[in-house]
Amino acid sequence: MKKLFIAAALSALIFGSVAQADIGIDVRQTDLQRQVDAGKRSGKLSIRERNVLNAELRRISAVEAQLRARGNNLSERDERRIGAMLDKAQLHIRQLKQNRERGRNGIHF
Repeated sequence: MKKLFIAAALSALIFGSVAQADIGIDVRQTDLQRQVDAGKRSGKLSIRERNVLNAELRRISAVEAQLRARGNNLSERDERRIGAMLDKAQLHIRQLKQNRERGRNGIHF
């Protein structure tokens, strides 16, 4: 019984790793969108900056959709590619939130 449980757990880990990576991508995309929305509410992002960031996030989603169109699962290479795009988007969000340009609710310098 113990061996059966261990075998089932190992197979779940092996086959679940691909789905887990997909969840990680979705979580990151959602988190980045939340950061943009928070920048809007706080006034740290101008309308122009939000439009640029939202377009960047849409492009990443489009690339992911194209890669998934080949098959439902993403390869490790595809995951790294999307991960790198998400890393750049996260850096871009941070940079735009910290610059001197402000939105409607923020202070204009």
